[in-house]
Amino acid sequence: MLHTAFEPYEEFLVEYIRKPEKSDMKVQHYHDTYEIYLQISGDRTLILNDVRYTLRPGDLYILKPFEIHYTESRESDSYERYIINLPVPVLHSLLTEGETRLLLHKLDSCVLHLSDAQAAEVLEHFKKADACHNRSGFLAEKLLCSVILQLLVLLGELLEDAGAQDTLDGKSIQPEIVSVIHYINTHYQENITLDAAAGLVHMSRYHFCRLFGSATGATFLEYLYNVRLSKVHQLLLDTRLPLSQIAEKCGFTSTAHLSRVFRDAYGVSPREFRKSAAEKEPPEQQ
Repeated sequence: MLHTAFEPYEEFLVEYIRKPEKSDMKVQHYHDTYEIYLQISGDRTLILNDVRYTLRPGDLYILKPFEIHYTESRESDSYERYIINLPVPVLHSLLTEGETRLLLHKLDSCVLHLSDAQAAEVLEHFKKADACHNRSGFLAEKLLCSVILQLLVLLGELLEDAGAQDTLDGKSIQPEIVSVIHYINTHYQENITLDAAAGLVHMSRYHFCRLFGSATGATFLEYLYNVRLSKVHQLLLDTRLPLSQIAEKCGFTSTAHLSRVFRDAYGVSPREFRKSAAEKEPPEQQ
């Protein structure tokens, strides 16, 4: 794999970027956070759930945790954007778990085209969050949390009001590649080889690899491992299943195979990852 496909965040990330040249992700990845992205200038291509979207100024996307995605420059030589990654536990400094669930229930993975007025209002919230993110000292974290809460409420209202015309139409990638991606996403537990995947769509290895890489930004094996590791990650966090069962459920031939791929991607073993995550869990609220 080119680099770690999973990017964890223990605190809010608020990031502004202006790129004066083309810039592509090296490989698809996912987070254990909600991700909110606002395109400010230029164009950016997003590949999400087998669909390619062209993001233009005023376009916004929301990703739920564990959504594998990829962005790249195709039609524009430069772009400008804001992004927020939101670890759910951080919200508990101001909200109960029940309030957090109700708030986030309104947010689903989607791509929206905002009106000029809506984009300007959302941008102001991003700017306030960025300013708070750079502050330190007494109550700085809670101040940032309160600003992001206001943004989340606004996004929930925008999603409730959004009509079909507000959702961007994605341009589907080649149907043969879509069928292979769907096959991987539903059969990742099985022994899937490159030759078998190319054979499913009656392509040569070379032609298949070229189209698959162009569509997803990853090689066949990188994409397969990304899907499997995202499932492993969820099972490590959400269950107490032994590694042998997790390996079997996620398509790895053995615990050793799982541990090797996991360590290559994350830099720690699955056991170390699970132990570290458990130690960071906040105490239950009374």
